[in-house]
Amino acid sequence: MKNRKANSPKQIVYLIGAGATKAEADHRGGGRVDLLMKDLSPLILQKANTDRTLNLSEEPDIEKLISLLTTTGIEDYRNEADKLRKAYYEVILNNLSKVGILNNPELAIGLFEMHNNALFKSIEMLSGIISLNHDNLFQVAARKVHGYINLGFSFDESMFKRGSTKTVPRIIQLHGSFNWLNSLPIKVVELDPQNKYDKDMLWIPPSIIKESKDYPYNKLMGLAYELLLRKCDILRIIGCSLSQNDWNIISLLFNAQYKQVFHNKVCFKIQLIMPPEYCRKITEEISYLKNIIPIQHLTDGKFADYKKDKADWVAEMNNPFKYWIKTKTKYHIYKKEFAIKNIGKTLENIIGV
Repeated sequence: MKNRKANSPKQIVYLIGAGATKAEADHRGGGRVDLLMKDLSPLILQKANTDRTLNLSEEPDIEKLISLLTTTGIEDYRNEADKLRKAYYEVILNNLSKVGILNNPELAIGLFEMHNNALFKSIEMLSGIISLNHDNLFQVAARKVHGYINLGFSFDESMFKRGSTKTVPRIIQLHGSFNWLNSLPIKVVELDPQNKYDKDMLWIPPSIIKESKDYPYNKLMGLAYELLLRKCDILRIIGCSLSQNDWNIISLLFNAQYKQVFHNKVCFKIQLIMPPEYCRKITEEISYLKNIIPIQHLTDGKFADYKKDKADWVAEMNNPFKYWIKTKTKYHIYKKEFAIKNIGKTLENIIGV
C-alpha cells in the first residue's frame, strides 16, 4: 500500500444495495414497485404459500426464515426454503421488468458516464463497484457506456464481452447474479422476464449467513477486500443500510479500514448516499467504522438541504441516488472540473442541462 501523490485523483469505490435498484424504479416512475425485502415479504410468502404451510402467526423476516428452515435438517422445511428462494427470484424479476429498468437502468448508466468524463477523471477515478444485489443492472450499464463488463472472473462472452480493469471498472457482485449460470466457463446471459428459475444460477439467496466459501464467491470476496484496501480513498454506500443481515459486509469494511490505518495511519472515508434517518442509524449502530460522512454533510454540492425538515425538501431529494448524481455533476461543472461538451446523453437527461 504505497502512499500516493497529493494531487492524484481520488480513488472511488461504490457499495451498492437494494435501495439503489429501488431508486432506479422510483426514477422511472409509473407507480409503486416494491424491490426492498421488507416490502416484498408478504408477496413472497403468498407466492410460495409458506405462510399457510407453516401457519405463521405474523409476517417474518424472510432472510431469517430461509436461514432457519434451511438449517432444520428436515427435508420438508428445506423444500419450503427452496420455494421461498424461487418466489423471491420471480417477484424481483417481475418487478424489474414491470418498471422497465432491466435494459435501461438510467441512474447506473449516469454514474458510469459521470466517471467516464475525461476532465472529471483528473478529480476522481472509479476503481470499482461492489454490489450486494442479484440483478444485473450495473452489468447492463457498464456495457452501455464502455462496451464491456469486468466481473473479476472469466466467463462465456457470447452475450456480454469481457473487458480488463484498464478498459472498464470492475463490478464485484458478492452474492452472485440472476444472470450467471454454473458452467465452464461461467455463462453470463441476458436477464429477461421470461427466464425461468434455474437451479444452476450462481447466486447466494437471501439468508442471514451468506457463505462465500465456493467459487466464484470466495474469489469475489477477496477481490472486494483488495479493492478497498489498495484502491479506495472514498467508499460511497448507495442504498444499503448495513443491517444485521449484512454482517459479512460490515466485517469486510472494518477489516479493510483498520488494515489501512495499521499501515498508513489513515483510512478511506465512507460517504452515505441515503436518507438522513438511515445515515443516523449507521453512524449510531456501527460507530466502530471510521470517517463516516452522512449525505447532509457532503460538500461537493448543496447537500446541506438534507438537514432541513423533510416537509421542506424539494421532490427530487426523496431519491438520494438521483439527487446526488445530479447535484454532484452540476457542482463539478460549476467548478470547471467536468467537461460539459462530453457529457453522456443519459447523464445529460438526469441533470437537465
